[in-house]
Amino acid sequence: MSEPFLALLNDLYVQGGRPFHDVPLGIVGAIATIYFIAFIARGALGFGAVAPVVIITSLMIEPHHAVLLALVAGTIPQLQMLPEGIRDGDWQIARPVLAAMMFAIPVGIWVFATMNTDWFTLVLGATLVILMLADLTKVLERALLGVNLRAPLTAYVLSILTGFLNGLVGAGGVITLAVYLKHACTNHISLRGTLVLIGTAMLCWRFIATGVAGLITLKLVTESVILIPIVYLGVWLGTRYFCSVTPERYHRLLQMVILLSALGLVFKGILRLA
Repeated sequence: MSEPFLALLNDLYVQGGRPFHDVPLGIVGAIATIYFIAFIARGALGFGAVAPVVIITSLMIEPHHAVLLALVAGTIPQLQMLPEGIRDGDWQIARPVLAAMMFAIPVGIWVFATMNTDWFTLVLGATLVILMLADLTKVLERALLGVNLRAPLTAYVLSILTGFLNGLVGAGGVITLAVYLKHACTNHISLRGTLVLIGTAMLCWRFIATGVAGLITLKLVTESVILIPIVYLGVWLGTRYFCSVTPERYHRLLQMVILLSALGLVFKGILRLA
């Protein structure tokens, strides 16, 4: 390469905030691979990328950096999926859920800022593991007989609780709701659309709040732009998979992703308390 071209690349690198300047190239490649796999799951299920990405990449880069990078890199492809959520989502359930989450998340964040809540991550992860095992063994299905899961009051109360926990812990809100929505939505298309609706609203809310707080830097934006082709490819492949998947396979994949995410929260909680 000619010297002027190298100088131009270096100038663009500096103007872009020196993306990944403190991260070895091999680690950057590993991060890109993790994003690719996680966003295949998001394209297929409608959720499930941000929490696993944060948990895994925080072992490779500074945790604060991992959280913000996942937020910025995940927002644009989530907006790409929003038309599917508007078309297929169950608005009867989504409306009370969104109203409750917007109220409960700030309360959880306030509690998080005023007290030591590290052990809540472990408790939430363990609770989700138990719920998912109960779902896999049909125990949860039998326990919910006679409960009107589509009632607005039911959705509102459960969402208040999960929204509070999401604000408190910083993850797990949509994962927790997915256990409820799996039983409340009438079919797998409606379930995925509702997850897209709720996930997009929560992600955009966090993105706006983070931007107002001044935490989104040029470096983060540039790193996200670098990752976006990988992210978009993952979402595209996941969406294509969803178009051909049977309801049974979709629900099985959903259960596995929720269980793995819950185990990740348990691991994260143990690390925080260690």
